Amino acid sequence: MRYGSKRLGWIFALVVLVPGILLSVIAVRSIDREEAYIEKQLEGTLLAEVVYLASLVETELGRIESELTDSAPVDPLADPGSVLVGWRDASALVTSPFLLSAQFEILWPRGNGDLDEGELSFLRWNSDFLSNRLEVPVFENIALAYKDEIVPPTETEKRSVGILQQQAKSQFEMNEEVQQKLYEQAFEEGRAAQSRLLLPSAPAAGQQEEPPPSIFISRDLRLDEITKDRDQGLIPRFVEERLSLLFWKRLSDGLIVGCVIADAELRDRLISLIPDVYTAVRIITLVDEQGRPLAAPEEIEARDYRRPFVARECSALLPLWEAAAYLTDPGAVSSQAGRVAGVLWALISILFVSILVGGILVLRAVRAEVLLARQKTGFVANVSHELKTPLTSIRMFAEMLETGRQTSEGKRQEYLSLMVSESERLTRLINNVLDFSRMEQGRKHYAMEVLDPVALCRELVDNQRPRYEQNGFHLELRVRTGEEGGRGAAAAETVWIQGDPESLKQSLLNLLSNAEKYSGEQKSIEVEIRREGRWVYMDVMDRGRGVPAAQTKRIFEEFYRGDDSLTAKVRGSGLGLAITRRILRDHGGDVLYIPREGGGSIFRIQLPVVDNQ
Repeated sequence: MRYGSKRLGWIFALVVLVPGILLSVIAVRSIDREEAYIEKQLEGTLLAEVVYLASLVETELGRIESELTDSAPVDPLADPGSVLVGWRDASALVTSPFLLSAQFEILWPRGNGDLDEGELSFLRWNSDFLSNRLEVPVFENIALAYKDEIVPPTETEKRSVGILQQQAKSQFEMNEEVQQKLYEQAFEEGRAAQSRLLLPSAPAAGQQEEPPPSIFISRDLRLDEITKDRDQGLIPRFVEERLSLLFWKRLSDGLIVGCVIADAELRDRLISLIPDVYTAVRIITLVDEQGRPLAAPEEIEARDYRRPFVARECSALLPLWEAAAYLTDPGAVSSQAGRVAGVLWALISILFVSILVGGILVLRAVRAEVLLARQKTGFVANVSHELKTPLTSIRMFAEMLETGRQTSEGKRQEYLSLMVSESERLTRLINNVLDFSRMEQGRKHYAMEVLDPVALCRELVDNQRPRYEQNGFHLELRVRTGEEGGRGAAAAETVWIQGDPESLKQSLLNLLSNAEKYSGEQKSIEVEIRREGRWVYMDVMDRGRGVPAAQTKRIFEEFYRGDDSLTAKVRGSGLGLAITRRILRDHGGDVLYIPREGGGSIFRIQLPVVDNQ
């Protein structure tokens, strides 16, 4: 059985524990990644909003360019001051208008005229650039600047510039190797990329400590290079680290008319593009070249707007400007992940405990079935041996009597007595097997009646005493239901119980048989009956070897024997005590084992007292 238990243990470990542990490990790893998973989902959602806002900004800048192109003066040369001031007054987008000759001479405003403070400031910061004497950085998306190297164009793709540009942007964003290669190439060609002002904190941004480089690279150009082969456009300029946007348009006579776009109007129009700046989940806004949001909710604590959750640069015309999204509650992701993790931990714990408990129950059931199968096998072998032993004795003594070889009358009577004793032993064994079968099938019936337990015990002991004494045993009955009057004394008061006399006798016979089998050298068996309160107790006591402490809880199990091998010194079926307990519990009582002081065993029957009707 030890080998079988070890094998079952390995099977249990392989089938239950190992899959359970692996499942738990996978679940724990999933829990550890739960916050990253939630952040990733949130990143995808917010990035879509940010990209959309950036595209709205790009579209709005195109719309502003078109409006200024349509509203620009057609022939300002006759009276530049009056025409350009009128243009400024008519459009909220126009501030500091200017007029240049085809040779980039400033025709208006002229420095020797009666100029206001704004016009003087404009000339101070822009005259060198407008006069084509100063180079300024012009920005371009690096993916578009090197699009042919990212996506080599075919003849068809050459005719589909929009698709080619979109493919170049997508592949640049997705491929870090391409990014590194193009930034290195741009640096070698003298086209630098500034660092972005914002440092996104979403998972895709990794653990960067410094803002990544801008996707817009710049090269320094003069105005004639910027306006070459073009009719109008927008030019971003940094003046004292502040961004201003210049509009220019080439007229039919080669003159260039333009203006500085009003910063307040530009910001107002861009703010109007932002959908729902504040929600319970996020804050979305535009951040300018100084890291300040164009629109932001009032908050109790100051927020670092240079650390968005996700951000996207807007346009080469607005360098360092970004569309950015922030988590309304930066700790919300951790809290949500914690709640989800708590639920998952609870489910994992329940699942693992269920698997473990279920596996243990299955293992115990399998072990019990294996043990039961072995016990039944042992039972068959033991019963066969138990049946064979009395039959052999009966046949031997019967043959001796039949042949007449034994002429002594005393011996003949002894043989007959032994044959009767073995027949009773055989009958008791067969009755036990039959009773067990009936009990298992629920067909055991009792002929219940009110009876005197003292009379039942006395009759049984008196009938069994000759056989026990013949085998060298001393069998004694003590009655203690009233005043004792010596051996077998009559009780002062008769006690009544309700039961099946034959079944109760069978229970007592089983206990006497056990006492006989397991008695040692001191062959003494005592039966004591007494009443205590509402109970009658019948103790069957011997001076045998007793029951080991490890086996006391199992001796009443079906088929259980301390030594069930065929070479055991004491034979038995393993049913006697199980049947005895079943009978007594069916009668509302029980049978208990108690170690006896001085050595030996006490098997105590307890039955409820009833009033005699």
